[in-house]
Amino acid sequence: MRSLRLAWAFLTRLPGGAHPVGETELQGAVPWFPVVGAVVGALGAAVHALLLSSPGDAVSPVTAAALTFMVTALVAGGFHEDGLADSFDALAGGRDPAHRLSILKDSRHGTFGVLALVIVTLVKVSALSDLTGWTAAGALVVAHGGGRSAAVVLMGTAPVARPDGLGADYARRLPRGVPTFAFAFGGILLVALFGPWAGAVAAVLLVAVGAVGLWAWRRIGGVTGDLLGAAEQVAECVILVCAGAL
Repeated sequence: MRSLRLAWAFLTRLPGGAHPVGETELQGAVPWFPVVGAVVGALGAAVHALLLSSPGDAVSPVTAAALTFMVTALVAGGFHEDGLADSFDALAGGRDPAHRLSILKDSRHGTFGVLALVIVTLVKVSALSDLTGWTAAGALVVAHGGGRSAAVVLMGTAPVARPDGLGADYARRLPRGVPTFAFAFGGILLVALFGPWAGAVAAVLLVAVGAVGLWAWRRIGGVTGDLLGAAEQVAECVILVCAGAL
């Protein structure tokens, strides 16, 4: 259970976790990332249901969706959103690999990063606002859990862009079976939500996350921790959009 607490402390800002201190503990925390994501999604689902059940429909579906994602972002400390913004600033705005890697280390956000955050948030809010009831709840759980699963799979399959950094540390210490577990966990979530359409959604998800990894490989030679956050956000968008479409 300590590994779960480590993952909880790393991926959320809620009490109840412990801070990673050693390499073995870092390895043990990664398999729990998708599980923690699913819990964050469940918290978001509870908030979304509560908002939509307001007396007299006082809260519109769009407002409920926006407030839900505000809550989940606060719970997760904006961790993946920050990675998304940094990644787009670097990959879209950098002159060369060295410059792009330097941008990734800069905590400030530029035009491309802000645009990415705005567009992704609009997509997520508009997709969720079309969903209600158990479908909305399931979509939130699967989006957050599946998004973390996609990031772990990318972590275990893509080369790292630089030898230092948190993403490189996790990728180097990742046991071989962890990406397989993450893939299986994400697949179970997709089947639970999409049923017979799960295979098609998984294919779209793999293409989208693979495109993020390929873009990073061509621009900086591999992935970083920020790129894993970007992949998670892209995966969330894909799952929510597919939930609305199907």
